[in-house]
Amino acid sequence: MKISLILVFLILLSGCVKESAFPEPDIKPPEERAKIHADLAGNYLQRGQLEVAIEEINRSLDLDKNNKSANYIMALIQIRLKKPEESERYFKKAITEPNPLPSAQHDYANRLCRKGKYNKAEELYRSLLNNVLYTARARLLMNVGACFNKQEKYKEAENAMRQSLRINPNYPDALLQMTKISYRNSKPLETRGWYQRYFQIGAREGPEILYIAYQTEMTLGDKNAAASYALKLRSMYPRSSQAKSLIIYK
Repeated sequence: MKISLILVFLILLSGCVKESAFPEPDIKPPEERAKIHADLAGNYLQRGQLEVAIEEINRSLDLDKNNKSANYIMALIQIRLKKPEESERYFKKAITEPNPLPSAQHDYANRLCRKGKYNKAEELYRSLLNNVLYTARARLLMNVGACFNKQEKYKEAENAMRQSLRINPNYPDALLQMTKISYRNSKPLETRGWYQRYFQIGAREGPEILYIAYQTEMTLGDKNAAASYALKLRSMYPRSSQAKSLIIYK
């Protein structure tokens, strides 16, 4: 009887061992783990935790050196570290074919435009404009317009800004740019309309737009409105070149 019970116990035990011994570990493929570390690095970078972001992005690139997101984040990290040549190298990896990373293309195009490399910037902008899946179109068109403006292609700049505002009528950067364009074109009523829209959405009242508003109201003969903008400019930005230039109108 005892022997039978022992045999039954051993049989049951062996069954349990077969079911539970050495379960297959849940190990994700390197590409998937690289993406996880890249996402973590991006989050840490946004929070300003640079050292931890560097650790995570290095892990990501160790797992998959061709990961576009990881290369883009590393490019942004190199900018923070003030290493432009290294940043350039990682940007190029992030935008290579096939499947270039659109956010990296956009950011890199902006940087190229600031450096005066307009042809390459326009090539990247054009690629993004043709990408129907890229959703940040209002910002893209605003940056296209800003790049045209930098090249003194004012008509093209205005067209791009207007397209941006058709997508997002309350986009502050585009409203600011249209204010500047109208002011430069000596269209005071149009200029007033743009900066009034800009102020109505609660956008930042910087010294440049306050000065434009002051000058425009003086041109249109509304001295009370002009005085209000001048007061804001002097009180908020007393050391700005715009505030100092108001002295002659006292």
